[in-house]
Amino acid sequence: MKNLSLLTTFVFGIGVLMSSCSSQQKSPYPGYAEKNGLYIKYYQDNDTGRVIEAGDIVTLHMSYQTESDSVLMDTRQAGQPTQLKADTASYTGDILNAFVGMNAGDSASIIVSADSFYLKTARMRELPDFVDSASVLYFDVSIIDVQSMEEIQAAQQQMQAEQMQAEMATLQSYLEENGIEETPTESGLIFISKKEGTGKKAEAGMTVKVNYAGQLLDGTYFDTSIKEIAEEQGLYDERREPYGPLEFPLGQGRVIPGWDEGIGMMKVGGEARLIIPSSIAYGPSGAGGIIKPYNTLIFDVELVDVTEAAAAE
Repeated sequence: MKNLSLLTTFVFGIGVLMSSCSSQQKSPYPGYAEKNGLYIKYYQDNDTGRVIEAGDIVTLHMSYQTESDSVLMDTRQAGQPTQLKADTASYTGDILNAFVGMNAGDSASIIVSADSFYLKTARMRELPDFVDSASVLYFDVSIIDVQSMEEIQAAQQQMQAEQMQAEMATLQSYLEENGIEETPTESGLIFISKKEGTGKKAEAGMTVKVNYAGQLLDGTYFDTSIKEIAEEQGLYDERREPYGPLEFPLGQGRVIPGWDEGIGMMKVGGEARLIIPSSIAYGPSGAGGIIKPYNTLIFDVELVDVTEAAAAE
């Protein structure tokens, strides 16, 4: 009866009702109707909510348990809903097919073959020891929201654009407050020379050794190769002993792009401050617990040495 127009329901209502009753009579689970090898019982049947189509991303709360009422997973206990992609059945009893045709706002109980769920949906090689292959699992689902993949991608792009704008506004304020007037490079790197080097220039393909200290725009240090700074900033880690310059091949993507570019502008003995926007640092992913998505980074660096690449034999 879900998702039928009022006219269709009026014309075919008796037939649908008889079919539904017949389906429930055939079901081995009282109150549940059969659908492609699944058995579904609605707690809340919200025909006014958005209809779920194959390929839609469904946000929902979900829990499932064994026949003996042992709860195996519950998103409410985890404190946040989960998401899954609704799809047409790839096999009889595929739980992803249960959501196609449901509505946002629906809540239901779905009975799924444990064997099918673990071996086909979860793609496990064998059933867990506590699960009987002939048993079923009871899923309770509450549909919160429905979005197409295109809608999700558009929302993500909008959010990323807003976060980038916020980052640039914060960076601009930092530059103004600190009287920094250096012109960014095409990539956005701001290179501030502190000491001109007199040695060999670093070039792509060379192995370079660099001392560094990294911090956020608010002055929070997150990493350094210098032991004294590590101790002062509460970053000391005995597993890094002995502290010393970071050695890496320049221009090979072994470090963030802002480093490859900035170190490539230096000569041995030179010191500089690199202000690196997230677009040439860690971008929307961030790194670790301190460097958040869209964080501009500051590195004070010293080019200690460069070594020519070994000639190919």
